Amino acid sequence: MQSEDEIRATFFKQAEWCEALGSPLTARLVAGLGARLDHSTATGRRVLRWDGQADALKDAVALRLAGALNAMVMRGRVPELAACYPLNPLPEGDDLVTAALAAIREADEEICNWLEFPPQTNEVARSGVLYPGMCFIAQATGLPLALYEVGASGGLNLFADRFAYQLGAAQLGDAQSRVILSPEWSGAPAPQVEPVIVRRKGCDRNPLDVSKPEHRERLRAYIWPDQPLRVERINAALEIAQVTPPEMAAMDAADWVEAEIGEAPEEGMVRVLLHSIAYQYFPEDVKTRIRARMEAAGRLATDAAPLAWLAFEQVSDAGPRLTLRLWPGGKEQVLAKAGAHVHKVAWKG
Repeated sequence: MQSEDEIRATFFKQAEWCEALGSPLTARLVAGLGARLDHSTATGRRVLRWDGQADALKDAVALRLAGALNAMVMRGRVPELAACYPLNPLPEGDDLVTAALAAIREADEEICNWLEFPPQTNEVARSGVLYPGMCFIAQATGLPLALYEVGASGGLNLFADRFAYQLGAAQLGDAQSRVILSPEWSGAPAPQVEPVIVRRKGCDRNPLDVSKPEHRERLRAYIWPDQPLRVERINAALEIAQVTPPEMAAMDAADWVEAEIGEAPEEGMVRVLLHSIAYQYFPEDVKTRIRARMEAAGRLATDAAPLAWLAFEQVSDAGPRLTLRLWPGGKEQVLAKAGAHVHKVAWKG
């Protein structure tokens, strides 16, 4: 268990990341709470005595609290704090944190309960690098794709083919979509062969069901409120996903991969294991089992029944990379480099 000072330090570190990723409101909020939160509320006691699955930074406690406060604002529960949130200007001085502390006192039980759930942002912008990866697979195999996403949250990126893209000179996806992704593109041209997706399945330890209003609220609450394009994007993506909600399982990732991706080939499609900024949080034994199943299935893959592993994950301190293993063969290749929110994509292909 971390000391109180160590837990407060994680709030300051998270604030640095929020500032770097363009959310001054969230940065100021979590830094101020890290300094001023106390033991007078159940929420304060839960945070400052954090005893979760990992340390407070890995458990994203600061973002859990920020998400809870955003949810209270969206519910109209804490008008004083709402006055500090968009569309209002960010207040100067300590007004934001003072209002947040008052909101914690006002909605203490609701906020404290919220802290039990890890953040699930389901960042739709990551389709800006995942979708050209799917195009690359379609171009290489000439076959439709069956998607299997681990750490899928609400499964919004399983609908990547229903978003619109401007990737350099390439216009891809559904031109009529309200989800429009246009990251700054450099390097090689984007692949032009678009995938036909014939299966969409996902798993998560705590999957969110986009057909349930309370789950949609949770997905929205973790989007930083001073980033209006991200807010608009997730609202539009939720509308798309609600039409035909994805098939989601509440399972351990390794158990699910072993259950869903059998070693026997499936002809006429490419089975694609997919994940983004999730794998790094899996225990080592889970990673080992997933790798073993994919390699065993890969050894039996054929040109008529290929297998793919498409991953957008952090690579040490070098930032996230989009990698692909495609069987037969299975050699890993780096397709692209991009930031966690995919503002820019450097495509290698």
